[in-house]
Amino acid sequence: MKRYQGILKKILENNSLLNRKEVKRILILYLGNEFYIGDCSIRIDKMMFYQSFYSNPIIDFNILQKSGTFIVEGLLKNNPHVNSISSSELNAIDFEMYDVVFCVDYKEEEMLIEFLNEKYGDKICSDQFRLAVFTIKHVMGLVPESDFIFPVNKNLTTHIGIQPGNIYITEEEREWGNNWLKMNGLKDNERLFILLDSTSRRNKLLNIDVYFDYLKAILRIGNIKVLNFDEKNMGKQEFYSEWLSTENIGKMIFSKGLTLRQALCIIGSDYTRFIFGPCTGLIHCASSIYNYFLRNGMSRGKVPHMITYTGSYPPGEKAFDWWGNYPLVNCLLLKGTGNKKEIVVLNNLSEEEQYSTEALPCTEYTAKMLIDYTTGLLRPRPVSVSY
Repeated sequence: MKRYQGILKKILENNSLLNRKEVKRILILYLGNEFYIGDCSIRIDKMMFYQSFYSNPIIDFNILQKSGTFIVEGLLKNNPHVNSISSSELNAIDFEMYDVVFCVDYKEEEMLIEFLNEKYGDKICSDQFRLAVFTIKHVMGLVPESDFIFPVNKNLTTHIGIQPGNIYITEEEREWGNNWLKMNGLKDNERLFILLDSTSRRNKLLNIDVYFDYLKAILRIGNIKVLNFDEKNMGKQEFYSEWLSTENIGKMIFSKGLTLRQALCIIGSDYTRFIFGPCTGLIHCASSIYNYFLRNGMSRGKVPHMITYTGSYPPGEKAFDWWGNYPLVNCLLLKGTGNKKEIVVLNNLSEEEQYSTEALPCTEYTAKMLIDYTTGLLRPRPVSVSY
């Protein structure tokens, strides 16, 4: 890094002198090659707050690895705060168009600073254009500062605060989701329950027998269909048929090979009443979809119940880092020992408990625990009457 100290020092100086009211154009630059739906959602579902912080600039996205484009495009389609999404090589990007660049990567590589030094070093160091560069962390505040070349814009982080994210699903897209469900067996009088069964790490999942016992209990609820996403068309329907009766399979809908955006439209359908799954990206997305609907006049009673069950996290991570800013999601943790294990809800804990509670692994959940919690959540609330 020593050979880049001159340009890095100048960029950090530009960061500190940046007048946010003068920012006209921003580039969000994905450097790495790891793309997870949940991580991407957390990073980019708050673009409206970038615009308000920087007085309504143009925001462009560029993903160096084309393999991640379908995720970013799926999340950002119809987002009024985003100008463009591209997948150009660094050398094809005109950095002189931008006032600010935000880097997105798990651990920032030297490729950007090396590129800027080679192509724009003289111009940046002589103030021919004043480029500011910041980092968008994996999760704000989660990864140590020392892992990054460029700093986080802490004033922007404060401006965003605990504002929930938004994913913009149009009425036309909702109607597409409604029609897809009807074409795949959902009746007008039925409600849609979505059960998610995949995630980035196997240890985030329930034991398979617990999952299917829970699913069987859900399938006993009247006037519902249960949807499972088979996004890679792996043959989940055949696998589920080995665990479920013919009658229960008849109560299920399997989506096969849909795009991410199509899955989001189904999640946002008029029929969706319940979503359950592990710590996974589609639940992050579901929350952001209904945040948007609530902002645009949906009544709270029409928002589906959402449950994510969580377990133990790697050192330095807590469930709060991932779910502390998701008021629509019931984030479950399991604590206790032996036969005295109990489910607790993250948002019901005190601030101290949210960080100090040591959760048990997901393999410790029992079907009865999850069924009892879900039954209580779905039970109609009593109506109080005044005389």
